[in-house]
Amino acid sequence: MTLYTLFVSVLVVCVSYLVYQKYSNVNVSFVQKPEKRYDYIIVGAGTAGCVLASRLSEDPNVKVLLIEAGDHMGYFTKIPLTSTAAQLGPNDWSVRTTPQKYSSFGLIDRTQIIPRGRGPGGSGQINFLLHGFGLPEDYNRWSRLGFKGWTLENLKPYFIKAFGTYKSEFDSDMCPPKGQCSEAPMKLKLIDDSNELMTIFKQASLSLSDKTTLFRRATASIKGGSRYQTYSAYLKPALKRPNLHVLLKTQAISIRFEDQKVSSLYILEDHRNLDNIFVNKEIILSAGSIKTPQILMLSGIGPRNLMRRLRLELVSDNEFVGRNLHDHFNVPIYVSIKKPISITLAKVFSASTLWNYFWNGDGYLAFPPVAGVEYRNSSALMLFSMGSSSERLLRDLSNYKPQVFRETFPFHNDTSKEGFMWLASCVSPRSRGQVTVTDPSTSVPPEVDPNYLHREYDVRCIIRAIRRAERLVSTKSFRSIGAKIHWPRSERCLSLWTYTKLEQLGLRRRKKIKVPGEKPRKEIPKQKPRSPPDAYLECIIREVGVTGHHAGGTCAGGRVVDDLLRVKDVEGLRIMDASVFPAPTSLYPNSVIVAMAEKAADLIRNTVT
Repeated sequence: MTLYTLFVSVLVVCVSYLVYQKYSNVNVSFVQKPEKRYDYIIVGAGTAGCVLASRLSEDPNVKVLLIEAGDHMGYFTKIPLTSTAAQLGPNDWSVRTTPQKYSSFGLIDRTQIIPRGRGPGGSGQINFLLHGFGLPEDYNRWSRLGFKGWTLENLKPYFIKAFGTYKSEFDSDMCPPKGQCSEAPMKLKLIDDSNELMTIFKQASLSLSDKTTLFRRATASIKGGSRYQTYSAYLKPALKRPNLHVLLKTQAISIRFEDQKVSSLYILEDHRNLDNIFVNKEIILSAGSIKTPQILMLSGIGPRNLMRRLRLELVSDNEFVGRNLHDHFNVPIYVSIKKPISITLAKVFSASTLWNYFWNGDGYLAFPPVAGVEYRNSSALMLFSMGSSSERLLRDLSNYKPQVFRETFPFHNDTSKEGFMWLASCVSPRSRGQVTVTDPSTSVPPEVDPNYLHREYDVRCIIRAIRRAERLVSTKSFRSIGAKIHWPRSERCLSLWTYTKLEQLGLRRRKKIKVPGEKPRKEIPKQKPRSPPDAYLECIIREVGVTGHHAGGTCAGGRVVDDLLRVKDVEGLRIMDASVFPAPTSLYPNSVIVAMAEKAADLIRNTVT
C-alpha cells in the first residue's frame, strides 16, 4: 500500500467524521427547553425508548417527550468493529459492581465494569450488534414465572414487524423489494459465507452434533456497513415530527404521584436545573436495568425498610424492586491458529482496511468480530474472531489486574498473532443479584451486585462449555488450521494443575546436545495436548470470567410489573426495558427488547384512560 493511498484513507476518515458531526445531530425535535405538559413522557432514549418514542408520536394528536441523560454519541460508534471505542468514555455509564464474593478474583478490587450506553440509542450504540431471538424455552420460563402474554408465539408478529423475520439467522438483503420484510425498520446482516472461521466452526459443530446442539451464524444489526440499531431505524426518521420532543443531557430524578396516580416527573436539565414536567397519560421508564429501579426507589416504590432508611415517602411497598438482577458471564479461552484468517490489529490498522471500509463499506471494520455461536443444552460457545488481544485496548475495559491479563492472553503484545477466543457462557444462569439505592440523591450511583457464580450450577454449566471447546478444537476442521488452546495460567490456580509458561506458549524445551559416544535415546512420541482438571477450570472461571453486558431482571414481569408492563399498585406508570425480564434470554437480548417495545407501544396506545 503506497503512502499516497494511506494519506487518502486518513483524509476520507477525517472528512466523514466532520460531516457526521455537522449534519447528523441537527433536528427540530431536539429541544433545549421542554413544555410543561405532555401526554407521554419516556425516560431513556435507549433501545426500547427509541422504539416507543417513534411509535407513540405516530399519532399527531398526542405530545411525546423523550428524555435522555447523555449527549450525542461520536462517529466511531457507528463502525461495527469499534463498538468498544465509546466504553469508559462520556457515552458510557461504566457501572462498577460491588466487590464480588464468588468471582472476579483476577479483576482489580474484584469489581466488574458493566458498559451501559449514555446517549441517543443507549447501549444499542456501544454493544456488539449481535442479533438473536433466544430460544423458545426462554419465553416459556417467563410464563412459568408469572409473566404471561410474552411467549415466542405472542412476540412473533412483533419480530416480523420490527425485523421482517422471526429467525435468528437472517439477512435483510434477502427481502423482496415490496412487502413487510423490506419495510421493517431494523436491518440485519448475516456473516458472509466466505468467512473461514465461521465455516470451520460450523463444520466442527456439525461433526460433533447431537439433538441438543444448535449452531447459529453471527447476525448483526447493520445497514450499509454501519451500526443500525433503534436510534437509526426508529428515532431518526421521527425527529421531524412537531409532536415529538427530545431532551438530551437531562436526568430523571423521581416521579410524583397524587392518590397513587402519576402526576409529573422531576428532572435535572443539563444535570443541574431542576424542573417538573406534568403528564396527561403515562410515564414509561426505559432507563435500563440499573437506572430504572433506581428511579422507582427514589420515587417511593420499593422495599418498605429501604424507603424508611432513605427517609423517602412510601408510595408502594414492593420488595422485588431492584432484586432478581441477572447477567451472562463469559470466560475467555485463547486459541492460536496457523492460517491467516482471523482479525488482527495489524490488519485492522492497515491502510487497505481503512480504504475498504470508508470507500466500499465492507471489510474487517464492517462487521462485529464474532463468527457464530453454538448452543448445547444450557451451555454456549461464541467464537470471537480477534487474534490480537491488545493489553492497551482491552485490559482497562475488563478491569483485569495487569498480570492476570497477561497470564490469560499470552500473546497480548503481538499485533499480528493469528487466533481467536472462545467465550464460554451459560445461557440461563441461576445466580441472582440486586441493585440497591444507598442515597436519596441521583448523583450517588446505586450499589450493583450481580452476585456472579453464587450458584454452583453456573460454574458447572460454563465448565461444560469449556469442555466442548476442547472437543471442537480437536476436530479435523480446527486441526487443519493448526488450532491450539492456550489455557489461562493464573498464579492462584496453579496449585491445582501444573502448567508451565512454556506449555502455555506452545514452546518445547531445547533438545539436549548429543554427546559423541552416548547411546541414542528412544524417540518420545508426540503427546496429546494436556487437559486441565475441573478444579482448575473452576478456579479459572472464578478468576478471569467477565460480564456478558446483559444485565436485566431488576423490575421483573409478574413481580414489579403486570402482564401489560404496568407498575403494580400505581396508575399511569409502565416499564419497558430489560429490567422486566423475569429470567435471562439466551445470550443476546437487544433484538428481543426491540420486539417487546413494539408490542408495548400497541399496549399503551390501546389503553383506555
